[in-house]
Amino acid sequence: MEAGDATLFPEEQVRLEEAIASFSPAEPSHVAVVSEYLAGRTPFVQALIPGYGDRIAFMPLYSVAYDTGFLDDIRRGPEIIVLGDCQNLFLRRIGGFENLDAFLAFAARTDRMLITTWNIHAWNYLVQARSIGAYFPVQIALPRLGAGAIKKAILSGYSREIRFVEDAPTRTPVLLSLGEKEFTLPFGGGTTAVPWPDINLAPLRARLSGKKEEKVAVEDLVFERLVQIARGNIGVARAVWERCVDRDEVRVSTILDPSPDIKLTVDESFILLIILSMEQIARSDLARVLEPEIDPAPSLFRMKSLGIISEDRQGIAVLPGALGTATDHLKKMRMVW
Repeated sequence: MEAGDATLFPEEQVRLEEAIASFSPAEPSHVAVVSEYLAGRTPFVQALIPGYGDRIAFMPLYSVAYDTGFLDDIRRGPEIIVLGDCQNLFLRRIGGFENLDAFLAFAARTDRMLITTWNIHAWNYLVQARSIGAYFPVQIALPRLGAGAIKKAILSGYSREIRFVEDAPTRTPVLLSLGEKEFTLPFGGGTTAVPWPDINLAPLRARLSGKKEEKVAVEDLVFERLVQIARGNIGVARAVWERCVDRDEVRVSTILDPSPDIKLTVDESFILLIILSMEQIARSDLARVLEPEIDPAPSLFRMKSLGIISEDRQGIAVLPGALGTATDHLKKMRMVW
């Protein structure tokens, strides 16, 4: 867990603690914590553990579950179980939902409280395919973060001073920008992000009043750019930051959007969808989803060369800098929403 990440979502933390406080074995109310890749789900739930002692246990699913052995671990556990990365309970293939169905059947009859975390795209898919929202009455979607929260989280990890250098041309004030706002969908509990205008009237007010617009501090300018590139995602912001900080110095000119230009075929887009919704997947598990129709090797090679994905011993994942444009592409293809 990175320094400062545990307190990024105070309102959501209150909701989660209220759900735990109202827990009763006679009427367990399970929880789903939902967010996009790298957005801070794991630190958010891990922050709970010290406050509840022996009442709670954290059981992350690091990879795809091949059997229902994890249910035995839950049965042996305490009254509150935090099951992380539940997108690993299924694969989008015939016969790929058996472990998920077993888990949902267990959730429907257990007297334990289940706090689960999910990738938002896997969750939204399962809301439609398995009506999963009915099993988790408390649904907490982690919001996108502002520049202030991301600045505080990143700088809290440094005991020494960071120097900020303005070496980029003076920016033109932006009156209207387009961001996103997340809404919970009715009748099922899915979430969706829709375009949302963000109007900055400060420059206009300054001109009308005859006052000079206050100059933005270099430090704040860096984090404004950072949050725009990361789209409020703390994990992406950290990745961009780590690429730009050099010997405790950050130059404004280095805060650049690393997003690649994504033009993919339908098959490549589907492979990207699986990787994005699973967050990290072994090549062998990906092949199980695609066989026998699609050979993933050529598509994986091309997406690596385009700077969209990476692969290591842990599996295949979307690169942090490509997360935003990968999501945009899949939304245009109507594969996510």
